[in-house]
Amino acid sequence: MPLNPLYGSDYVVINTGATFALAAEGVYNATLGATLYAQFSKLAYGITGTYTPVSSSDPLPVSVSAGLTANIAGFCGPIEIFGNASATPVPVSGTVTVTGLSASPLYVQTSANCYVEVTGGIPLTKTRDAVSVFGPSGSTWVFANLVNSSGSEIGTTANPIYANIIGATITATIAATIGVTNDSAGNGLRIQGMSGGTSVSVSVGNTVGINDTAILSGITQCYAQLVTLNTNLGTIGISVPSSFKTNRVSVTTSAAQMDSSGFTCQYGVNIKALATNTQLIYFGNTSGVSSTSGYGLDPGEEVFLKVNNTNTIYSISGSGTQALFFSAS
Repeated sequence: MPLNPLYGSDYVVINTGATFALAAEGVYNATLGATLYAQFSKLAYGITGTYTPVSSSDPLPVSVSAGLTANIAGFCGPIEIFGNASATPVPVSGTVTVTGLSASPLYVQTSANCYVEVTGGIPLTKTRDAVSVFGPSGSTWVFANLVNSSGSEIGTTANPIYANIIGATITATIAATIGVTNDSAGNGLRIQGMSGGTSVSVSVGNTVGINDTAILSGITQCYAQLVTLNTNLGTIGISVPSSFKTNRVSVTTSAAQMDSSGFTCQYGVNIKALATNTQLIYFGNTSGVSSTSGYGLDPGEEVFLKVNNTNTIYSISGSGTQALFFSAS
């Protein structure tokens, strides 16, 4: 039988005497004005020398090289999109709409160590867009921890929340007994207004208890101190020393008492270095006085000390033997 050109030049040769049952479907061809038969074939794929029949476990691979517009519907299981063997991401562009099967939100789930990344889009606008956050078990409330600018948790006893309330009417129930304490030792209790320390007028009603025992004790102690102070002031203003003592002392490089015999002073003692001295004289209140720890007197310099006895003063020279005068009364 001659081959029709529509079939091309490739055809299958069937050995004489062989019998085959081929499934075909009649299709009318308007060009030929006749019915042709299209054969049903079993698909298979594979490289040269291999043969893999198409089945539900081995679906036919499809490569899309150009744009594709498709609606995927009717799937009950997950739809997975894989990249190539080197794990290159699969780009998805255009308009992508994901909806659930009911009014409930559609959750996005990933396997371990995977994530979903959404980029692009437009900024959210409060008049057009909304973001819903769902907490545990799909509830519309979520747990949240409040922190300050330093990252410390606030809203706790150690770090409470401070709030400014404007234009509000507050009704408070105050207990019959209120305890008030000072904020720290030595810092008295006070009531003041806004920043600037403006005093606030306070009136006291009902019965106020006063601990008069403590007040009287404090007044008595103050009176005793005033009596002592008055006595001391009278002694200073009225009494005059009945005697005084003067002397010249040779001061060497070994520290010693300025006046070992001593003299009881009412006013004190005046010390003066000889004007012709060649070195400083140092004095102090211990036998360990030195040029680095004592008070230095230049030649001709003098100083008055308020002490009760001359034997409390020790002296030493910077070098050699120097002279020192004192007058005690």
